[in-house]
Formats: sequence, structure tokens, C-alpha cells
Amino acid sequence: MAKRYYFLTSEIVPFAETYELATFSKEFPNVFIERKEDFRVMMPKYEFISERRYILREVIRLREMEVEFKGMKLKAAVKSAFIPNTKVQVYFLENENYYSPKDPEQLYEEIEDNEDTRNYNRFGYFAVSSLVTLEYLRWKPEIIICNDWQMALLPFYLRKGLVKNDFASEAKLVYVVHSRSEKALYPIDFFEQIGVKDMDDKFVVNGKVDISLLAMSLADNIIFVDIQGTNSYSQYSRNTIYKKVTKGKPVTKLSVKDVEDPDEWQKVADEFAAAIE
Repeated sequence: MAKRYYFLTSEIVPFAETYELATFSKEFPNVFIERKEDFRVMMPKYEFISERRYILREVIRLREMEVEFKGMKLKAAVKSAFIPNTKVQVYFLENENYYSPKDPEQLYEEIEDNEDTRNYNRFGYFAVSSLVTLEYLRWKPEIIICNDWQMALLPFYLRKGLVKNDFASEAKLVYVVHSRSEKALYPIDFFEQIGVKDMDDKFVVNGKVDISLLAMSLADNIIFVDIQGTNSYSQYSRNTIYKKVTKGKPVTKLSVKDVEDPDEWQKVADEFAAAIE
């Protein structure tokens, strides 16, 4: 029987690409779709993504979703399109304020005095909206795959009960690490704004929270992906807090030596599936 996967990412070739995550987010889902798994993908709809070029269409039931974020009641909308030359359908979450960068190279750049461009708002909103989307789809994934620091807030929202969601509450959370970035340090003020008053001190350094380590502490499985030498595991393996939060957790290292080789992606998919069993 097909398993239900919910794959969350911030970039996918050819829609948006700044590092190896985009290639992984294109090739990895395609293997599972070819295997007839129920594999659904979601990313932000950045302003520079051409609706005409990629034929984005409205998803009627996701046209006017009600989302509560940081005490604000907002309207969210989702469109969909296929990754070119594949059968992989992508849900695109729209928001003209949070996903407004016009330059694909500046996907995660923050503009001074513009709160909407803060990554904690961009991806905090995404985390909440991706969970709300499940309610509108009436779809219950078995496995939620959160890719890199951009998706690291979802395990926190879900496991800390900040978002109540019956469609995700029983899902296995898999946190996939592609990099280590200073952008993964969010100000503790953000967590206070979403109602968190008792952040564990071990995640806080100079008033900022390492959301990647936070996600690892809450995930059921941790996967490190090394694409042609990126070696994400070595960037964390000597970290004392990393050792504490992952003690006793299943940690798997996957390697892609040639992104152009379909057999490599088949191997990675097999190893991933075995790791999360």
C-alpha cells in the first residue's frame, strides 16, 4: 500500500535554486512518485516564479484558508503546478508580503526595517500554513519531511502544541539536514511573540535560538544529506548540543555522488525509506 509523504522545502529546481537543497527537492520526490507513493510537495510561491511559464493553477479548496500566525488572522492561498518533465505536483503557498524577493539569488535576504522579510516570519508562516493546508485537503500524511533550517519550525509548532492539528498529530517527523547556516539562528523575541516563554537554554546563544538543533530535538528521525561533498554531518557532529539532543535518536547519513545519475537517487530513496521504518 502506498505511503503518504508530505515533503516541505523552500526551493526546487527550476522554480527557485540557491544551493543543493533545490536539486534534492526535485530529484528525490520524483523517485517516490514513480514508485506510486502518495507524495505531496509544498514550497513558497516567490514573486519571481512565473505563473504563466510554469502554468500555476488555483486549487479550489485551498483558495481561502484561514491561518492564525503571531496572533493575526490571515488568509492563505495555494496554487499548484508540476515540476517540468515529471509527474511531481507542487503546492505553492502564496503571500505577497513574506515571499516578495524579486531576485532568486536573494531568497533569504532580510531587509532592514522590513519585518515581513525576516526569515522567522517567512518560514514561521509557512510552517503554520502547511499544517492548516492538511485540514483543508482532509489528508493525513504518515511522514512529514522537513528540509533544512527553513522548515525547522514545523516540528516545534506541532510537538509543542502551538498548532493543534489532527491531520498531522500522528505523523512521523523527519528532519533532513542539508547545511549549517547562521540564518538558522532566530531571535528569542520571535518565540515570545508566538507564546513561548520557557525556551530551553541549551538552544539559546546570545539571545538567538538555533532552530536546526531545536528541530533535531523534536524530530523522530534525523537525516543528513551529502550532495557531491557538501558533508552536512561534519558541520554538526562535533557540536556538544547536537550530541545531547540526538542521543538515542536514529541518525542517518545519505550521500549523492552524482546528481545526474538516476541510480543514485534510487539508492538514496531506498536508504531513506529503510532509515525511517
